[in-house]
Amino acid sequence: MTVNLPTLNIEHLHGPEEIPYGEAELLVLCLVRDGRPWIKAFVEHYSALGAKHIVFLDNDSSDGTVAAASRYDNVTVLQTKLPFKDGQLLMRQYLIARFGKHRWSLCVDIDELFDYPYSDVIGLGSLLRYLDSKSYTAVAAYMLDMIPNKPLAGRTGEPEELSKEQHTFYDLSGLRRRSIKEHPHFSGNRLKSNEIEWIRGGIRDTLFRVAPTLTKFPLVFSNGRVMPMEGSPHGVANARIADLSCVLFHYKFLSYFREQVARAVREENYWNNSAQYKQYLAVLGRNTSLTLKQDTSKEIASVNDLLEDQFLVVSDAYVRWVNIEEERSVLGEAQSGEPHVPAEAFLRANQRDRAKTLRIQRLERQLRDRNRRIRRSKRKQQRLKLRVRSLKQRLKGMEASRVWKLAGVMRGITARMWGS
Repeated sequence: MTVNLPTLNIEHLHGPEEIPYGEAELLVLCLVRDGRPWIKAFVEHYSALGAKHIVFLDNDSSDGTVAAASRYDNVTVLQTKLPFKDGQLLMRQYLIARFGKHRWSLCVDIDELFDYPYSDVIGLGSLLRYLDSKSYTAVAAYMLDMIPNKPLAGRTGEPEELSKEQHTFYDLSGLRRRSIKEHPHFSGNRLKSNEIEWIRGGIRDTLFRVAPTLTKFPLVFSNGRVMPMEGSPHGVANARIADLSCVLFHYKFLSYFREQVARAVREENYWNNSAQYKQYLAVLGRNTSLTLKQDTSKEIASVNDLLEDQFLVVSDAYVRWVNIEEERSVLGEAQSGEPHVPAEAFLRANQRDRAKTLRIQRLERQLRDRNRRIRRSKRKQQRLKLRVRSLKQRLKGMEASRVWKLAGVMRGITARMWGS
């Protein structure tokens, strides 16, 4: 991946310019503009997750983002004034090319908090070792819009800091699922699991009638062949895609969402001249008390809830890895004499639960595949019916034509001649 650095005019503002880190350590990369309300939660989340360091590339913020980010020792802050609309892909690719070469890096937006299945059992280093052991170079993650308890429309004023405790609900009822192979920016990749999907829609489709792509590939190992963000912030090329999916908890709906939307509409700096944001603004204008939380919404307790909901997927191999890592940890604690539940019983119970989740996952997948086949068959039948109807109408028109009538007369004369 080649990035034309001079066009970016990067300025270093805070923190180390070079960040050494090991094979099982992760660097978090983030392009940010006016992201102050998310900074504290972002840094705390990724520090707790086990990230080695965070690099922000500030895109000419005016809300105090730089000052907020510069309070942390494990953070580097860079800045560029390249217009976002023309340079967002270039800026993200620059971060990966500079800091992620021959290493794992996680490139996310300021309102996205990454997590992975069974993160309560295995650490981030163990996840990266698993990916290395399978020679994977990219991991799919699905954005999941986190829903506030309060009504959305009409909330104005000074931007509040993100509080995850006030955004604990999610909704899977409006998702549209297709094979990842149909993803518009999925070129030259090798796929280990057919259960990785291209997901769109969600609560934004339900309420705003927009269907954003929710599948991304933020976690990549840049080995010189992989092309991160290829064609889109949601794309990747020439990668070996891992056999599990992760989640990007998406905290988009803060108190000043309406002001953000209005600004995006004015500047037209997002995809298709901010078409989605124009739709957001139209809906907010019609409904001054819009509440995102629906009857179908659920409250999340753990990332593993999303496995039970069939939103995330894991493979047999990944579950075996988790079981082995947990066994090593639990038996180590037992030998050290620390208080514990009887180790063998604890391990067997957890392994049974994970095996059950895998079985349910397969059954749900089979059901979805069956329903897709049924829908395709029905669409094919409908197309055939329309074709037959069209042919009948054309035939009827021909029969009514003077040429057809003349041909009928000629056939009658011919028949009489042969009959005589």
